[in-house]
Amino acid sequence: MSNLLCRILLILPFFSGTVDAVHAATGAVSVAVSILPQASFVERIAGKRAAVHVMIPKGASPETYEPTPQQLVALADSRIYVTVGSPDLPFEAKYLRTIVDRNRKLALVNMTEGVTFRPEDPHVWTSPAAVRIGAGNIARALIAYDPLHREEYERNLAAFRREIDALDGEIRKVLSGKKGYSFMVYHPAWGYFADDYGLNQLAVEEEGKPVSAAHIRKMVDLARAKGIKAVLVQKGFDMKSGRTLAREIGAEIVETDPLERDWLKGMRAFTALITRILRK
Repeated sequence: MSNLLCRILLILPFFSGTVDAVHAATGAVSVAVSILPQASFVERIAGKRAAVHVMIPKGASPETYEPTPQQLVALADSRIYVTVGSPDLPFEAKYLRTIVDRNRKLALVNMTEGVTFRPEDPHVWTSPAAVRIGAGNIARALIAYDPLHREEYERNLAAFRREIDALDGEIRKVLSGKKGYSFMVYHPAWGYFADDYGLNQLAVEEEGKPVSAAHIRKMVDLARAKGIKAVLVQKGFDMKSGRTLAREIGAEIVETDPLERDWLKGMRAFTALITRILRK
């Protein structure tokens, strides 16, 4: 299944003049996405011309979530599915073929076509640079389906990219002088953010691998050496192991949400948090 995802770059089949029922009734194209931040990307570009269906709901983990039968039935009306595109996103790797089989008219759009992935890390949307590329891929898909509104989509894309650029500028200003600083996470959800801004993400959990006692001991020693006083845990994940580690090093547990639907708000909140806990 991972091979299938790797082959999905930007699949935009020829759309006939017949539109789906939702589009005909409301003028909105039905777009499905995997995670909540993607909904905000589509809405920024499409405005009211898209009705967005999010497969992984608020509070659920992309690592373990299974779509309900009702969700799969609802996909029959969707005309575009915007994938995160990472071969390491468990939800897409496991269920994308089922989604396609249930709706042969569905156009799959790889949001991150053109982005270089970190090994075993699907959290590409935590990078403003990657989201800027993803916005262009989403806009092209919408234009292919609904070319009559090309100018509107292009105008919205330009406005969204200005917001992304402003956010990037804010983050760079706040993190000025922090290059090479470190922060510790239990689940490695912020690696792309760290790469964008020259930070070091110290991850206790390694994607796809059990956490060994030797690795935990190594992280404890590293945290003590760097004077780290906070361990970030991802909202929706079990915090028991994170709390154990935090007690070991005398640190606080801080919850973060890389799946905040309001992506701009979530990125600003994380930036404010990270500036407080960074250590050299």
